[in-house]
Amino acid sequence: MRAWLLGILMVIGGVALVLGLWLLGYHLSGKWAFQRWQAQRIAVGDRFGWQALAPPRVPADQNFAEAPLVKGSIAPDGVVDARFAALTLPNGAQNRLANWMEGQRDDLNTIARACGTADLQTVFKPLEPIFRELDQATRRNGCCFPDSCQNGGIPALLGFRAAMRTLRVRAIASLRAGQADQAFADLQTGLRLADHLKAEPHLISALLRVAILNITLQVAWEGLEDHRWSASQLATLQADLARIDLLPNLKLAWQAEREFGITALTALAENRSTPSFELEGRSAKAWPGPLGRGWAYRNLLMYCRYMTTLMEAQDPQTHRVHPDRIISGAAWDRSLRYRFDLSLARIGIPALSDQVQRFARLQAFIDEGVVVCALERHRLEKGQYPERLEALAPAYLQALPHDLVTGGSLPYTRKGESFALYQVGWDGQDNDGIMAWTGEGRERKLDPTRGDWIWPHASR
Repeated sequence: MRAWLLGILMVIGGVALVLGLWLLGYHLSGKWAFQRWQAQRIAVGDRFGWQALAPPRVPADQNFAEAPLVKGSIAPDGVVDARFAALTLPNGAQNRLANWMEGQRDDLNTIARACGTADLQTVFKPLEPIFRELDQATRRNGCCFPDSCQNGGIPALLGFRAAMRTLRVRAIASLRAGQADQAFADLQTGLRLADHLKAEPHLISALLRVAILNITLQVAWEGLEDHRWSASQLATLQADLARIDLLPNLKLAWQAEREFGITALTALAENRSTPSFELEGRSAKAWPGPLGRGWAYRNLLMYCRYMTTLMEAQDPQTHRVHPDRIISGAAWDRSLRYRFDLSLARIGIPALSDQVQRFARLQAFIDEGVVVCALERHRLEKGQYPERLEALAPAYLQALPHDLVTGGSLPYTRKGESFALYQVGWDGQDNDGIMAWTGEGRERKLDPTRGDWIWPHASR
């Protein structure tokens, strides 16, 4: 009996010894493994380091970020320039803005009541000099925020979204009053502002760009639906939309998020005091020696691999998004649930995989918007929409966009004096132009992961 028990203990001890030696070697080689992986990524064109990700320097007089009004919105202490703060609508008005992707129009009467007036022009008139200054700022040639080149510092971009909501309401009011030129000018201000954020190497900047585009495109959509834009305005809008490509922007954002992890975890591995790695409210440090250093690098390697999968879910070169390449944060976390030695990587892995779908969906609608502008130009000149999209080329459209997920052609049907245009959506399945919804009543909204991504047109 004692020999049997001793045998079991020896087997357990042997397994523990082998496992311990493997873990020891695994973590002792952590720094080497990370550097080898990084070298492999560099060999295929990947970029590392804040200087490699930061936008090019821009002369101060041509830098959007250095315009006085914009500079006053960059407030690390949370205090925004009073002029910029004045561009914010009351909360009750902001909450009443519609969602153009669901075919909803802004309710100007409700917004006016929330602003405490029956005439929205009384709200906009005092803001005209500020909007004029913002418009001039957006006309500058480039943008480089001060902190972008300094270890990934994130500029405090306060107030942009609120300002663009107010500009949108003014544009919609102008559009419905028959002042299409003023509405179009405000629309272009919003598009230029969003464009200045595309080179910023931060996810928060990329998300802000998406938010501003969503806000601004309400104006474009309502003008298209109501046939408010002239042929020249449609051609300009088409060119503006065709230049928007969110995929490189998101890929850069993932590289920056990965660089945050590299900056923090290498500081942890090398026992540098700055930048501090915040873990549960405390500045963490690895224990001294090669084992602690290797452990930190192994966690860093796992974190970087996850961020790289998010990077590779979009392919800017082919203008495609690949949902099948994405591993959700929850799934990745589950795959490591028994790897207690990689607990730091699990804490650092963000639940951000849904952002790929968010960017892809907006890009799909923007690509559709390019086609819709061409369709409207065809209608203005020929008196009707074409039977097939191929009729748009080359007079109205040089090349037809492809489906972002499948790479196929966009389904299009002319329906009398209307049309249906869509992309097949995140699930890659053609649902014959049927949208998927979730929730009931006031909570009802489009489900972006199911159904088709349909241009919201009257026929729908």
